[in-house]
This record gives sequence, structure tokens and C-alpha cells, in this order.
Amino acid sequence: MLFLLGCFLPGCLVEGRSARETPTKVLTCQRTLDCPESDVCEDEICVPAPGCLLCSDRPQAATGCFHGTCYTAFCDAGWWDANGLYQDGCEYACEPTEGGMELCDGLDNDCSGRADEPWDLLRDPANCGACHHACPSLPNTVPWCHQAQCGYACEPGWYDVDGITENGCESEVCVPTQGGQEICDLVDNDCDGTVDEDIVKDQPDSCGPLCEFCQFDHARARCVQGACALGECDADCQNLDQDPENGCEYCCTPTAGGVELCDGLDNDCNGLVDDGLVCACPADMVLVEDRYCIDRYEASRPDATAAAPGADSSRATSRPGVVPWSNTSLTDAAGACLAAGKRLCTALEWETACRGPDQTVYSYGDAYDPVICNGIDTHCHCGPGTTCEAAEPCPYAHCYGTCGAYFHPTATGQFPQCTNAYGVFDITGNVWERVEGGAGRGGAFNCLNSENLHRCEYVAAWGSQAISNFGFRCCCTQCP
Repeated sequence: MLFLLGCFLPGCLVEGRSARETPTKVLTCQRTLDCPESDVCEDEICVPAPGCLLCSDRPQAATGCFHGTCYTAFCDAGWWDANGLYQDGCEYACEPTEGGMELCDGLDNDCSGRADEPWDLLRDPANCGACHHACPSLPNTVPWCHQAQCGYACEPGWYDVDGITENGCESEVCVPTQGGQEICDLVDNDCDGTVDEDIVKDQPDSCGPLCEFCQFDHARARCVQGACALGECDADCQNLDQDPENGCEYCCTPTAGGVELCDGLDNDCNGLVDDGLVCACPADMVLVEDRYCIDRYEASRPDATAAAPGADSSRATSRPGVVPWSNTSLTDAAGACLAAGKRLCTALEWETACRGPDQTVYSYGDAYDPVICNGIDTHCHCGPGTTCEAAEPCPYAHCYGTCGAYFHPTATGQFPQCTNAYGVFDITGNVWERVEGGAGRGGAFNCLNSENLHRCEYVAAWGSQAISNFGFRCCCTQCP
């Protein structure tokens, strides 16, 4: 019966039947925008965008990937992405007030990261130095605000002769000041009926009504509409906090070609150290491209042994030498990972880990080998007294159909060569491994066509219900 199944029903035996192969749909394209957001167009075929591997969820945020570029899709309730950086997620805790409409009240009503941002408390006479602090309107004067301090200028034809603030500009007779030499003080010093004539007020060194000298740290200054404004930052400096008052406050020289590495440095000079990277993993996991951690071994129950799968379904563990957790549904697998402080791997994370740094077809290399990992061909009946006693070598690819086999799952890590440079074991064969969404990856011990179904690219989209030879392993970026 097994021989006949091997001949006519290519697939994996599942609970006494054979599940047929599910072909992967190939999407053609002319440009990247023709592809799903997680793909790019290469040689007129949509393929997974490598950059999307970086787009794991960040603190208080769910992320998306647009053809290889990560972005913050939405924030958890009460959290906001105020700095616009994907790498640190939604970093700003804030509850909107006044319906999210910014008012001048000292609060960040719209949760933008800055309070009262439409109001210029340094220069607005109606809100000088603080909200609703209006500069006094004195007789015959026009109030002004400069550097959060109130002052006034006399209306045309009126003069402040006595210097008493409270009575404003009390005289209609001009008395020369400053020796009759016009200076920048909003006073008609030479009594010619014009205030501050011939004085430049639109340059960075003489800007605005009081000829302010504009300067900002690590930046050029500008004078815009009578007010100092931040200009171009010095080389290797940035205005990261978007606050012009402290200039271009963050100075940093890119290292490693501006590509972030796990080295304790801000290589890309975005204000975050080792951002978007995972630089260390728990002992039962391995690190993949400094981006995420994946379980070293297939998931097992906490009480699993070398002889039994155990009965404790409280959480997933990653251990060698124990029977892997099988007959799992998508709900089982996702819940067990979550209980362990992890999550199911995305399809891209799983396939990246399977292919290894060299991007091979199988976890161990590009050529199918029937004995490196646990598959149906691994246990073919070879040797004296068998149908295949003359076969050399044996086992060989597809030998099960001729030789028969006693195929079975094995304890985790029992095939020491079934790994790659990342250090994942048994990601090829033994049991299928569910990924986010429910599909199985990596093949199993009873796949009749292991040469095909054990390929890292193969997707077994056979539903999310429990299947006898379906297991899983977990991933994490914010690891326990």
C-alpha cells in the first residue's frame, strides 16, 4: 500500500492519506509596483523584497513593508510615532485632548510631540513667553514681543519722552536720543519722523524689529520675514528633534558605510544605536542577520523526552534530544509561541533561516541529499535481504518507492548535519513547521517526494487545522 501511494499520490502522508502538493503561484511583473507590497520585481517575476526582513514589529507599533522599505503602519492605543523613525516604533505616550485640536494651553493636544507648536511664544505679542500672556496695550503704542519679552513702539507722531512705561508714548514733541544718531531700537532717535531708517533688518546679523543677531548651534542662520530661522546644518550634524531653538543638535559621522551594525555605534546617524537590529538571542535561539532570533530546534513541549512528546501544552520550548511537538493547528502553534514570550515566524523569516547565509535550496546545500535530514528516503530498506541490496549508493533519492522504508519522526537534533551556518537544526524534514498564516514549511519525515517538498521555498498551504506531521518553531525580535 505504501508503495502504491508513493507511485500515484505525490505528497506527504497525513493521518493515513496523502496531502497533494500545492503549487506556488508565480506573479509576473513589469515593475515593482505591479507586485504585492512585500515583493519586488526581478527578471519580470515578483520575489520577496529582502528589505522586508527588517520590518518586524517595533515597540508599541505594527509595521508594514512597501517593496523593501519599512514603515510604521499604526501605533498601539495611547502611543504615537512623534519622531517619524520606524526603528524605535511608537515611542511617544500621549492621550489627545480637545479632540486632537492643538490649542495654546501648554499641552500637546494633538500628540505631535510638541506643545503649542502653531504659536510663537518668543515673538507673538498675544502669547508672549506663555499662552494667553498678552503684551500690554499702552497709550499711543504698538506692542511687540522679542525673545519672550514684551516691549512697545510709539505710534506715528507720538514719543516716549519721560521713559515711564506705564503711560506709554505720552508726548507729541520729539526729543532726540542717542545723540540724534539713529540706531536699531524702534525709536525715532533723530526726530525726522521715521523710525530706524536705513537700518538693515533682513539679514542674519541684523534681523527683525530689534536687529537680532541670529545664531544656531552647528548650523547656518537665516532671517525670514523678520525672524531668525534655522538654515542648513553643518556637515555631519542634524536637527533630529525638529526643535530649531537648539539648532542642529545631533552631530555624528557615519561609520560602516552608513549601514547599521551590532557594534554599539550609531552607524547610520539617525540618533539610535543598533536600531532595527537584534544583537543577541536567548540561549535556545539563533541570530539571523542581526534582524531576529529563531528557535534553534523544532518546538517541543516542556515535558517532552527522547521517547515521548509530553502532555504539557502550556508553552513551546526549543531543546535538543526530545520528540518535537506535532499534530498542531495554527492556533496551537501561535499560542504556544506567545506563551514562551515569542511568536510564530513570518514566512520570510523562516525561509531566510532555512536557506542560510549562502541562500541554498535546502538548509544544508543546493543538492538534495537523502540522509542529511530526516525524510522518507532516509530510512529506505537497504542492504542484504532487501529489495535494494544491490543498489549503490543506498539510500538514494526517491528510494522509498523501490525499497520501502520504516519512516518516522526523530528527536530534535538527531541529524547533526541537518543545519547551516545560522545554527538551526531540523528546519528541513522531520516535521512540517507552521509559519504565520498557517502554511507548513520545510517538509516532513513522510514526504513521498522529499526532493521537492523539502526545498526551503516550498509552501504547504493545507489549512490551519491540526495535521499529524505539522509542528512549528518560534521567532522573536523583542525577545524574552
